[in-house]
Amino acid sequence: MPPLPPPAPAARACAVIGCKRPHRSQGYCAAHYQKRRLMAATGRLHAAWVEDAAPHTLPDVILPRGRRPKADAAPSTPQPPVSATPRMWVRKKGATGADGASGPGAPTPAGKPEANPLASERERAKATAQRWA
Repeated sequence: MPPLPPPAPAARACAVIGCKRPHRSQGYCAAHYQKRRLMAATGRLHAAWVEDAAPHTLPDVILPRGRRPKADAAPSTPQPPVSATPRMWVRKKGATGADGASGPGAPTPAGKPEANPLASERERAKATAQRWA
């Protein structure tokens, strides 16, 4: 009888404890190898995650989601309350007085109607023609 061939080597398991996938590179499965590359690229590689680690010897590292807070960031200060009244003056369309003088053409506060609006379309057209003349 011929001798039996040696048994095929069993697929080596991933180095992370609890991972059931076979190893692909440097002792890690594909998912954990990508995670290791990400941690190495961002400077967060855990000291225990070495190359060619033995199967099921390393704890899994859970990375935080989102951006890392800046170390020099000061704690945020509460914003002052916003008042209901506007703090700036808005010049209405068609107003001529830009120097802040009172009377027709003076700027009006934002949110308040103009003091003496012209009643009809004809009066508005007449006033516009007088301004242009």
